[in-house]
Amino acid sequence: MTGDLTEEGLPRPVQPVWRGYVQEWDRALRAAGKPLTTRYNYELAVTQCAEFLGSGEVARFVAASGVEVAEDMSDAAEDPTDVQRSHVEWFIAWMIETRSASTALNKYKALQQFFGYLEDEEEITRHPMRRMSQPTKTKKLVPVLGDEEIAAVLATCSGKSFLDRRDTAVIRLLLDTGGRLTETTMVDVDDVNLRRDLLKVRGKGDKERAIPFGEKTGQAITRYLRVRAKHPGAGLPALFLAERGRKRLGSDGVKTMLRRRGEAAGIGRLHAHRFRHTLAHEWRLNGGDADDLMAIMGWESREMLRVYGESAAAVRAEATHRRLGLGNRV
Repeated sequence: MTGDLTEEGLPRPVQPVWRGYVQEWDRALRAAGKPLTTRYNYELAVTQCAEFLGSGEVARFVAASGVEVAEDMSDAAEDPTDVQRSHVEWFIAWMIETRSASTALNKYKALQQFFGYLEDEEEITRHPMRRMSQPTKTKKLVPVLGDEEIAAVLATCSGKSFLDRRDTAVIRLLLDTGGRLTETTMVDVDDVNLRRDLLKVRGKGDKERAIPFGEKTGQAITRYLRVRAKHPGAGLPALFLAERGRKRLGSDGVKTMLRRRGEAAGIGRLHAHRFRHTLAHEWRLNGGDADDLMAIMGWESREMLRVYGESAAAVRAEATHRRLGLGNRV
């Protein structure tokens, strides 16, 4: 569920009233100096909530839960000022069920901001999420990708079609740069320096950083640019284009593509974050400098080194344990 996209690539609900409020909110976010990536994530959450409430998915999900819903969903589906706490709770529960607790927490925080804006604008008299508990993030290691798995995914798009060339370039760029999903989809053609093999991305806080990539990634981008030149949207600034129409390939488009390519390669739940974790895992496992990794990944907090380094630490701990062989000494 992504609704429509603006020329800037920002998601918008299809319901007119929801759409109007999100557009007004976006103006307020821009006035507050919020970067494009933050605006995208905030507005995607609201768009997904609106689409959820207005779709048959909510009825199926609630019915499967075996619980009767007291509030009518129809009013809330048309107008965010009619949203009640239970509506948000069902959406968050659906996010946990279909995505993850971590994703649900991000949506929760974004919706808090949106309804806080409506409250400040006196469009609602009471924040529907007041005293609502946020979802708890479960701590688990993100599975990294091995060379054989990566090769299997790339093999699914080894052809010469627009989609094959585009998907190969997206996958190699995610793997080689460790870029966030939104950073990668927001890249423009002018952000790629093929002479120096550098990618310019705009991360959190609208901060720019340049990330190097290897020869195979550069080759994949060059091959993609050749077929992109024949696409109806070739004149657009966006590097990655949707297959049909003159529009940028959005985050949900990449998510769908990765899931489809992953399934074809026999890999379940393939998503962009696994490539980011894989880069951090290999970097730490091979003794790469921590400060350099922070620069590549766009981190400001050293806590992220611990979070992303847990899988590498687990591998090193296992190797040390086996080398010591404490259980074999007696």
